[in-house]
Amino acid sequence: MNIKNNIEVALLNLISDPYDKDNCFYGHIIAQCEIHIDNNFDAIAAVGFWNDVFHLYINPIQFKFYTLKEQKAILIHEAMHIIFNHISRQKEREPIAWHIAADAAINQYIKNLPDGCIYPETLQQPKEKFVEYYYKSINKCSNTCLNNITTLDSHKLWGKSKKELTENFSNNICQTLIENAIKKNKGHIPHSVSIALEILNTPSQIPWQKILKKILSNSNKYFEPNYKKVNRRFPNRIELPGKQSQYMPTVVCIVDVSESMRNKEISFGLIEIQKICKVLNSKMITIQVDTKVQDISTVDFKNHNFIRKGKGGTELYPAVEYIYDNKIKNDILVFITDGYFSFSKWLKIPKKPMFFLTTSKHKLELPSKKDYQFFLEGI
Repeated sequence: MNIKNNIEVALLNLISDPYDKDNCFYGHIIAQCEIHIDNNFDAIAAVGFWNDVFHLYINPIQFKFYTLKEQKAILIHEAMHIIFNHISRQKEREPIAWHIAADAAINQYIKNLPDGCIYPETLQQPKEKFVEYYYKSINKCSNTCLNNITTLDSHKLWGKSKKELTENFSNNICQTLIENAIKKNKGHIPHSVSIALEILNTPSQIPWQKILKKILSNSNKYFEPNYKKVNRRFPNRIELPGKQSQYMPTVVCIVDVSESMRNKEISFGLIEIQKICKVLNSKMITIQVDTKVQDISTVDFKNHNFIRKGKGGTELYPAVEYIYDNKIKNDILVFITDGYFSFSKWLKIPKKPMFFLTTSKHKLELPSKKDYQFFLEGI
């Protein structure tokens, strides 16, 4: 068997393990990564994230020296770093201590790991704690107590990955990978993944602007006539214009102007959204609403002044209904609200993505997986 086949056999055994559905789940996580087989890579394996995809590096020369069970355990180890979002959760913490803590947090759930791996008992700490707990315990130790501790894999790609990731952004990516794996695995979720989902579903205080930019950048194309372009259907008829693709996404910002909302909160959110729309050449429409629609206006990007109209109760659906009734085109609906309303009163749920910027930490039960909620920070 050649070196590359060792890796393929281990992955196939993981995905199609008839005796362990947990293994199958982790195999489906790995299958969603871009896999790089590199003889010169300086560790047995490593994961990183860039260009909107997770990358798995494997050194096949080192990999072949382990048994099949150990190879599968190594792949599970890499999958769990992704599932638990260890890269972006590191933030500005000291790398060596974080990497040791991350291994201790996940290795306790993995069978058949090679000898010498890090476990909670290696750090003289209890089991079933999060990586942040083990990191704090390591920081209390002197540097000498870490001298004889080494991680199974390399974490050197994490530094490169952190430049592209915010915690909320990577939470959504990790959740997508997990959801895909659950579907492939016929709904089975390993115990460790249930723990990870609790972490991923915890509201984060990370800026939301990057997510909104990404959604708008992926908006649908439309075409404008252009006489400098050749008409593809009738290339010999110079009097007919060709088509030039354009991106002009439309953001409809629904502003909750109920009595509980402060002008400072509203203005901060609107200014941030306007900056993004201006950079991406997007159209922005603002709808003010309390118990009814109070004002509709197209935003002038040169003027950041907000003139409030309304101070009643909180109900956002009249604005959504207004959009339907007047057939207002939009690529995304952005809501600035305190979050204290109910989707149960909505007669229609918009098909476009909804982006909720809430001034309170009240968690919304979002109606769709394409919807987002963020705490409006910075005020």
